[in-house]
Amino acid sequence: MAFNPKIYGLAQCAPDLTPDQCRGCLGYIQSEIMARHMDGRPQSNVGAVVWCLLRYSVLSPIYEGRAMLQLAAPPEPPPVATPSPATPESGAGRKGITAGVSVGIAGFVVLMLILSVFFFLRFRRRIKATKKGHPLKKIGNPQCTVFDLMTLQEATEHLSEKNKLGEGGFGTVYKGILSDGEEIAVKTLLGRTGHALHQLHNEIQVLAKLQHKNLVRLLGYCLHQNDTLLVYEYIKNGSLDSILFDKTTGNALHWEQQYNIILGIAKGILYLHEDSSTRIIHRDLKANNILLDDDMEPKIADFGLARLLGEGHTLTQTARVVGTFGYMAPEYAMHGLVSPKVDIFSFGVLVLEIVTRRSNCGSDDYSAVNLLSDVWAHWTKGSISQMLDQSLVGYGRIQALRCIHVGLLCVQVDPDDRPDISAVVFMLTRDGMELQPPEQPAFFFARGSPSASRSDGQSSYVYDRSSSILEQDISVNGLTVTEPYPR
Repeated sequence: MAFNPKIYGLAQCAPDLTPDQCRGCLGYIQSEIMARHMDGRPQSNVGAVVWCLLRYSVLSPIYEGRAMLQLAAPPEPPPVATPSPATPESGAGRKGITAGVSVGIAGFVVLMLILSVFFFLRFRRRIKATKKGHPLKKIGNPQCTVFDLMTLQEATEHLSEKNKLGEGGFGTVYKGILSDGEEIAVKTLLGRTGHALHQLHNEIQVLAKLQHKNLVRLLGYCLHQNDTLLVYEYIKNGSLDSILFDKTTGNALHWEQQYNIILGIAKGILYLHEDSSTRIIHRDLKANNILLDDDMEPKIADFGLARLLGEGHTLTQTARVVGTFGYMAPEYAMHGLVSPKVDIFSFGVLVLEIVTRRSNCGSDDYSAVNLLSDVWAHWTKGSISQMLDQSLVGYGRIQALRCIHVGLLCVQVDPDDRPDISAVVFMLTRDGMELQPPEQPAFFFARGSPSASRSDGQSSYVYDRSSSILEQDISVNGLTVTEPYPR
């Protein structure tokens, strides 16, 4: 051997092995090669197991390129006279040959150890540099990022109360700033999910693939024990309700912005219902789930959370109703029936709120008349213009009246009477399209307020805000009110 000719070696270990494990793995391969394949002194050999690989050659380099480690050849030993077979020095000659072989093997082992340590240190530095420079890692698809809990805790200052953006039925939202300066919104989901871990991964990645300008972009998620955190893009202007119903700011939105918000919400729902790879029924459309960006462009938030949390729903029915009073369709609140028409009803309520700048469920006065009944009363009397901003004139006023008409069509009792979202977009953008007259909407009554009968003599759905129970067939006697609850 004596490094003449040159010996080319390659040792590789899996980067997650410790140095001792790497040395042990390479030593095992070396012993196997020595025991099985070194009798004939082959000019090249290779041994490999799952976690490491050992290879050498005296013929040519193993790979094209500069060697990572080069060892100087040992000095040539002085010439030794070859003793005659009869002389007693023959035993010493054999001992010298054995020692030379031992030295060569020892040098080879040292070379392998040095190479293994070199590779281990290099991989460890690369992993550390990756974690330091970019604390996130991509899996599944480019849109979905898995965040570690420490990164999100640092970004939100450990979910500090001062970073709290809002709270809803699905969880609390906090503002965060990543190490690279990117602003994010972190939503902590309440309770445990009903899905297995791999199914939860699949659901989140489905939602992450939904890309539309009127949907809040889901950046990724974090799973820690029983907690699930979703990471969204941060929307600067906040939710629609904070702007629409804020009495201190006055009329902060002009009509063009209001109309653009209505149309943008409709296009976002159209994408969820018909244009996305999987149909998503939001089930909780409301003013504080509509966020506004710097250009006052609407973005729907919390889409797919009911699906994600595993509420036990099938294609037509759900085991537990989730949503917000005043926005829930009657067939969903009473029977748990789930269909795209559930979102159409909620959209109709949103349209009426945006046009009139009044909330349908913001009053704590149980004797107050709700927005839907008030709009219907003015519609039947022909005085609906009184609910509009009096400064609105000309084409804007005509547009606003048409939006109210579309909103009333969306909140009708029978889901079959409500239009599909594609028809809604068409009605909002085609002024020449004739609209059919709306029927009486499904009212949201406060406790103690009398129910109203439909024009055809049948009772309408009466929605009791205090208990989320709907009754159908309540007496239409205008003098008395049937109270189905015990005192």
